[in-house]
Amino acid sequence: MKPIRKDEQEYLRTYIGRKFDNRRSTLESERQVDVDQEVDKNLSKFRKTLNIEKLIKDVQKANDDYSDFVTNYEHRKATKKNELYKLGNQLQKKLHKWQSIRRWEKSPSFITHNADKNESPVDMDDAIKYIAIVCEEETIKAYDRSKKGQAIRNLDAQKEEAENALYSGGSMVDVRQYIHNIFNTAGIADRVAKSLLMLSK
Repeated sequence: MKPIRKDEQEYLRTYIGRKFDNRRSTLESERQVDVDQEVDKNLSKFRKTLNIEKLIKDVQKANDDYSDFVTNYEHRKATKKNELYKLGNQLQKKLHKWQSIRRWEKSPSFITHNADKNESPVDMDDAIKYIAIVCEEETIKAYDRSKKGQAIRNLDAQKEEAENALYSGGSMVDVRQYIHNIFNTAGIADRVAKSLLMLSK
């Protein structure tokens, strides 16, 4: 028996490979049709089995938000910056009005009218600090008008009375004694009273 030649082997190997590949391709195509149909039918159930439905929705929403953000970034940024500027300006104007009415010491200043493209036109830290400062100012005013604040008002009046006594035209002894009495009434220690009184005699 004559053995198969090398070139015949190569031919048959190629032929076999081609025929089997063709048949495999046909079978795989048939398989893919069946698989596609089954996937369409079972995908929802499969996702539920994996317990990833909610996560898929969350990821999809995040993806949509991201895509929307990227697509509309510059337009939305300009719109939001404009809204921020308008609202911040309203707040600053309102605080200016209150400052004028209440005579606050400091004026509000937390808006940048020509802010850089990437800079916020409103410095919220400054706005919050300003409101805290004027709140403290108002609280001090309210305290000073209260019963507790009476002591400070009395002290201011007593100081004025003591200073006025200096120009009363009385003798040093009388003026010093008068001031000494005011100090006592105000609860202020007056350690120089006796020595001054003695020097004036």
